[in-house]
Amino acid sequence: MLYKDICKILGYYLFGLAIALSIPFFLAAYFQFGADPSTHPQPHTTIDFFWSILACLALAGICRYIGRHSKGNLYRREGLVTVVIIWFLTPAIAGLPFYLSKTLEDPFHAYFEATSGFTTTGATTMQAKKYDPDTGDEIPIRKTFYGTHTTVYSYWGTITPVRDSKTNEILYEGIEAVSKALLFWRSFTQWLGGMGIVLLFVAILPVLGVGGKVLFQAEVPGPIKDSLTPRIKETASQLWKIYVGLSILQVILLMVTNHDLDWFDAITITFSTVSTGGFTAKTASIGAFNNVYTDWIIIAFMILAGINFSLYFYSLRGKFYRIYEPEFFLYLFLILFSSGLVVYFLVGTDKIPRLGETEGVFSLEESIRYGTFQLVSAMTTTGFVTKDYDLWPATIQALMLIIMFVGGMSGSTAGGMKVARPYMLFYIAKYKVESLFRPETVRRQKLGKREIDTGSAIMVLCYFLIVISIAVSSTFIFIVDGIDPQSALSLVTLLINNIGIGFRMAAPTESFAFLSDFGLIFSSLLMVFGRLEFLAVLAVMVPAFWQQNK
Repeated sequence: MLYKDICKILGYYLFGLAIALSIPFFLAAYFQFGADPSTHPQPHTTIDFFWSILACLALAGICRYIGRHSKGNLYRREGLVTVVIIWFLTPAIAGLPFYLSKTLEDPFHAYFEATSGFTTTGATTMQAKKYDPDTGDEIPIRKTFYGTHTTVYSYWGTITPVRDSKTNEILYEGIEAVSKALLFWRSFTQWLGGMGIVLLFVAILPVLGVGGKVLFQAEVPGPIKDSLTPRIKETASQLWKIYVGLSILQVILLMVTNHDLDWFDAITITFSTVSTGGFTAKTASIGAFNNVYTDWIIIAFMILAGINFSLYFYSLRGKFYRIYEPEFFLYLFLILFSSGLVVYFLVGTDKIPRLGETEGVFSLEESIRYGTFQLVSAMTTTGFVTKDYDLWPATIQALMLIIMFVGGMSGSTAGGMKVARPYMLFYIAKYKVESLFRPETVRRQKLGKREIDTGSAIMVLCYFLIVISIAVSSTFIFIVDGIDPQSALSLVTLLINNIGIGFRMAAPTESFAFLSDFGLIFSSLLMVFGRLEFLAVLAVMVPAFWQQNK
């Protein structure tokens, strides 16, 4: 193992991460020293970002010093190790501002939050603290779920409210009580992780040379990893230009169509949309804005983010025939068909708030707006919320749970298994069944114009086996840790598919502050597993991987 070469790459990467941290640092300085204090009564975090940048630079210096005599080689094993180390090391650095500012006082909460950001999961541990109305003392939050075995959750909130200095009345609580610089950083981590922090690294650091191809192959999601140009660095650069272009376009559309939306919310929403991440600066997510134009713009860009970015590349060069791929049309069909089912089951359903009487029923217009939003949010694994779908009919919840596993197209920012894999599995199974009564027939299995060879077929079957095995075993582990079965299954689904929203204790009105320290670390592991599609992480966990070739 070429450890010096790995350290050299890590040194360059951590220096780049320090530059990324400097953006919220300057934003924090602006809110603390330049903006009107009345517009930002939340805690200031300038010094916390400063120390985080210093820590990142110090670690970068150490890695660069260790790798100073490296030969500049990066083979397959070193590439896999580098990618895995980056994805586990990055949240430790990115979580420092949350921990140093005491926004999240538990380091496991801070690590979880940063992991959720970079993996574009969107799950959060930010929960408003609860206080006794008589004494003013903080009290634990209690939730009870009834079933075969009643499960009682008792946990503490994580976010201290912002109070009026004179009256002591609460001005902001929950996510709104967090420093704006931290909320910006929180969404920015998703934007960086959406197209891929390693992919960005390959695009801007030509020092990698041929080694960049190894990192590119380990980073890009999906069963088929096409190189759009002869040079991997150029491919990564082109993908990032498209990504930035979509981001700029969404910010403009949000600002033009909703004049109540300020630049801060427009940018943070966009960061979380094009990355299919799901973080917002509001506790109520997108539902806090309650604007029909905002909802439909976000729906459109969630769908666009779930499309293979190589199709944009080819379309911009006039090669529109490349769009005619089965995965693309199946992706659009699943969105339309599933959205239609959700609308059908939602029309006429009672609007049941968490507390209080019903507010009437969902009309057709409301069903189309809210039902389509939640279905697209689930399928693209974005995780935005406009309504509490945990109170919707069980048929809709079951459909959302299934569609979460499917995800978007390969080569997109969406999570899940990717549409191509179920499509390939269907034709593999169809071929095997047909071979039972027509053994003499020889058929070529194809995905569009590309033939599915034996190696690809075996890889897809292995992937499904791994997903099922990890989903079952992880659900059992969460149940052992004290989570009720329904919440445990929901947790695993949202974590390995990088969604961020689920059901029961993972419902849109809840946070993940109820998890134990073990649950937080295990959840962080599952998020990275899902982001790297399992195989890369599993490979470095095999003892034979570390043995020297003889």
